[in-house]
Amino acid sequence: MSVSTSIKYLGFDDRWLICLGVPVVSLLVSLMTFGDAFTELPLACFLVGMAFTVCYWILIRKVIIEYHKRFDDYRFTVRRLGFVIFWVGLSIILVKVSITQIIHNCFPHIAELAHKNMISELLTTLIIIAMMFFLYEGIYYFNKSRLTEIEKNKLERITAEQKLSTLKNQVNPHFLFNSLNTLVSIIPEEPNLAINFVQKLSKTYRNILEVRDEKLITIEKELEALDSYIYLLKTRFQGKIQILNTLDESIMHHFVLPLSLQILIENAVKHNITSKNKPLKVSLSNDNDYVTVRNNLQRKQQQYNSTKLGLANIKSRYELLTNQEIIVEETAEEFVVKLPIIKQAS
Repeated sequence: MSVSTSIKYLGFDDRWLICLGVPVVSLLVSLMTFGDAFTELPLACFLVGMAFTVCYWILIRKVIIEYHKRFDDYRFTVRRLGFVIFWVGLSIILVKVSITQIIHNCFPHIAELAHKNMISELLTTLIIIAMMFFLYEGIYYFNKSRLTEIEKNKLERITAEQKLSTLKNQVNPHFLFNSLNTLVSIIPEEPNLAINFVQKLSKTYRNILEVRDEKLITIEKELEALDSYIYLLKTRFQGKIQILNTLDESIMHHFVLPLSLQILIENAVKHNITSKNKPLKVSLSNDNDYVTVRNNLQRKQQQYNSTKLGLANIKSRYELLTNQEIIVEETAEEFVVKLPIIKQAS
């Protein structure tokens, strides 16, 4: 078994523990099993103790790895207990039968001493196995808890960056200038439209503040928050942008990242030409287990340097929340981002 596989299921590289533990445990096994006889035949007793220790170590280590492959959470169940008892018991029987037979052939005098101390040998075996099991388990769950805390802190940091990025994108001078410029142009001729525009602008900011502390949001609420932003875009571009939503009702109670759809639409507007002759077409749809945001590709000739922070943060947050990754596809005609649908909030 490779080192990387062992680390995955043991939680650490245990080579140092094996090198240090086998000699020490072998000595303890020899002393506890043979008692005074150890002083008369120290080398032979030690070799016997090492034979048992190495075999138990290999088998118990294998049991622990298989145990973590099958049960990767913290819940205690009868099935887990049964798994441990069965395989540990089988390991003890295998080692006892095989190693005892070898010792009888190689060290008959030592075997006779061990046979006289069967209770001591059994207690020693149980103590050593329990010590090995709980040592590995203690290190495993300590490291797992530490990694969980690190991932939690990383998610919180990325979430904080996402909040700042979203607010920065929305409150930057260009966005305010464009929104206010649109408002100024419609006030004289369409005061009612101007009132609606201000209300939607206010609602857009309020929606950002309401959902920015959430890790996940239902698709239904995400679309409600997106509605006012789409209204602002359509009012501003006056037929130069078309947004089509064909998301199924059946996925409305599933989850995506807050503001993820808005960020993807922002990116489409930011990087593409919008005109009546070449309207920007953005569509929201779902297929299989993804929400798909698709836009026709007609990049602006004068490109500013883009940090792509919004899309990068969405990717990073999905990596921490689910084992699925977002899918980004680009052709000569269109740009597509597929967000995994999270069916249950953790």
